[in-house]
Amino acid sequence: MNQTYVDSIAKAKSYYKGYKDVIHDLSHTERVVQKAKEIAKALDYNDQDFLELCGYWHDVAKTLGKEPHEEASAVMARDDLLERAVSQDVADSTYEAIRFHKSTANPITIEGKIIRDADKLEIFSVIRWQKAQQAGWPDYCIEDLKKTIANMTKYPDVFTFDYTKELYEKKLPEFKKFYNSVKTEFK
Repeated sequence: MNQTYVDSIAKAKSYYKGYKDVIHDLSHTERVVQKAKEIAKALDYNDQDFLELCGYWHDVAKTLGKEPHEEASAVMARDDLLERAVSQDVADSTYEAIRFHKSTANPITIEGKIIRDADKLEIFSVIRWQKAQQAGWPDYCIEDLKKTIANMTKYPDVFTFDYTKELYEKKLPEFKKFYNSVKTEFK
């Protein structure tokens, strides 16, 4: 990986120091990065370093309380890269890969579609919800989990790629089992 990407990723990670949102913390971002790489590999997309860069920046604005965070995170990533003297094309590609990762958005680039699918797939990560449980189910976690359950029927149609849909189908039984084991904790 080139040093500019390494430095930019380090900057993105620095925003998570002291950040208290247990379901959108650095470990969430790391899982999104890993899932994006897995999806990319299945699609024979080869620029894993670029996806890693985009994955680490995708939720950074959230750490600063900026909502909606998608566009703000994309701007922050683009600005950081331009300060590092990368080409305008690379900075703009990064922006496009991040700005449409909301489930109702329609990314226009392959990278954006991969990041969005990886991020939405992470919603069904049992690890994510176990962390919320260990934190005592903060109110925002309960609300997000209720939204996740309510929106389960729209998945897998939200995903762009057949491979992501397959991953979702594999993940769903474990997620449902976990949800059924904890739902009485917050009724």
